[in-house]
Amino acid sequence: MKRLLMVLVGAFTLLSAPGAFAQLSDIDGRWSFGGGFTGFSLTGIDAPKMKEWGFEDMIPGFYFGVSLDYAFSSIEGLTVEPGVYITHYGKPFTFGLSENHKSYHANYIHIPLNLKYSFPFDSQAFGVAVYTGPRLNLGMGGNMFSTGKTYPAIRPYEAQWGFGLAISIQDAILLKGGYDLGITNCLKNNKDLAFEDGIARRNAFLVGLSFLFR
Repeated sequence: MKRLLMVLVGAFTLLSAPGAFAQLSDIDGRWSFGGGFTGFSLTGIDAPKMKEWGFEDMIPGFYFGVSLDYAFSSIEGLTVEPGVYITHYGKPFTFGLSENHKSYHANYIHIPLNLKYSFPFDSQAFGVAVYTGPRLNLGMGGNMFSTGKTYPAIRPYEAQWGFGLAISIQDAILLKGGYDLGITNCLKNNKDLAFEDGIARRNAFLVGLSFLFR
């Protein structure tokens, strides 16, 4: 939690620095800032084994961050949308066969790169877009990444492929829902727990709200 608070303070400091928003506005494109709720589950050959160590079907969390919707093509409505988000997951668990009660948490820097298509509408009051693209997740703290002997750990880096739907309202508010499929193994080997060569993937969903600005 201490690392997460440090990241939050650092992000706020950077965004509140003099000229920060002015510099962002100099980039040609449409910015959005917001957040929402997320959750992940594990799938794959060894996902059922993880439940023996306390991993339930869904681990809840939240996210926030910024993205840029940039028109790179002559095709109307086709844009590329990179983003940077902070994601936190956490939940109390009963770990291992000894039924030890502990808190399970992890923080990621979530970096999506979407190819997005916005359907044309005559009215600016309402808009619909679909998107898809790769995601890179970089762990930045949390006992989920621990190499200790208490429970199997997951890797602090992974790749996903995501897709979703975005709805804009009055060209000012963006509602978004999506799903990210894990495409790389997320489990660490742990010889001390007789859990070697584990294979599982981390899939995540998200729903959120963002504010649009230039």
